[in-house]
Amino acid sequence: MTLLAVKLLLVPLLVAAVTLAGRRWGQNLAGWLGSFPIVAGPILLILAVENGNAFGARAAQMALAGIAAAMVFYVAYARLAPRLGWAATLAASLATWAVAVAALQALPQTLPVAALLAAASLLASPRAMGTQPPPAAGFHPHPLELPARMAFGAGLTVATSALGARLGPEASGYAALFPIVGAVVASFNHATHEARAAGAFLAGMTRGMWSVGTFCLALTLALPRWPLAAAFVAAILGTVATHALMRPRGRQPAR
Repeated sequence: MTLLAVKLLLVPLLVAAVTLAGRRWGQNLAGWLGSFPIVAGPILLILAVENGNAFGARAAQMALAGIAAAMVFYVAYARLAPRLGWAATLAASLATWAVAVAALQALPQTLPVAALLAAASLLASPRAMGTQPPPAAGFHPHPLELPARMAFGAGLTVATSALGARLGPEASGYAALFPIVGAVVASFNHATHEARAAGAFLAGMTRGMWSVGTFCLALTLALPRWPLAAAFVAAILGTVATHALMRPRGRQPAR
């Protein structure tokens, strides 16, 4: 199965899952769930299977650095949403992501730099995002909202998947961390409910992204030394533990 096929299957299903979770348990917890590397994980796995462990390790390292760009997107969207409509907010936030990726490419492409960038962005983003109040009650989603979110996620995946392995491990790593789930769910929350629903979701994603950092770092270190299966098992175990530790405390009312 190709990388594009996997993304086309996984992304709409993940968007549906986090949408339903948000309605049941609140947007903050949905964001935390959506940050688990269920999209980046299969992408990096297929890259390693098709191109070898060294390629996969390099892509994972670039994905680790790419966390910083994803956090820039989350912070930009959460900050701009109360002032702009959803389309303008999404466009501006995607532009900031592109600028961040370009800036990352100008830095030394080493593991210490990637790890430092990821850790610094994960530590700084909650403060930069500010307090995100819970959404107001009384939201009744349109019956076509969930299919529309899934279709939008699939279309966005098609647009970004062209980077893939064709452009090497560096572009593949950044593509694996493109904020597809955050962009789709936050923009739909913003459009169909309010800016606060988008902010609450992105605050949860920001908290959960530590597990993505664990996953990418583990793969970067393990793939050059271990068999592929062992490297991914170790990365997944570390990711699950990290994600559990970062679970949002308390319970927001469902929307």
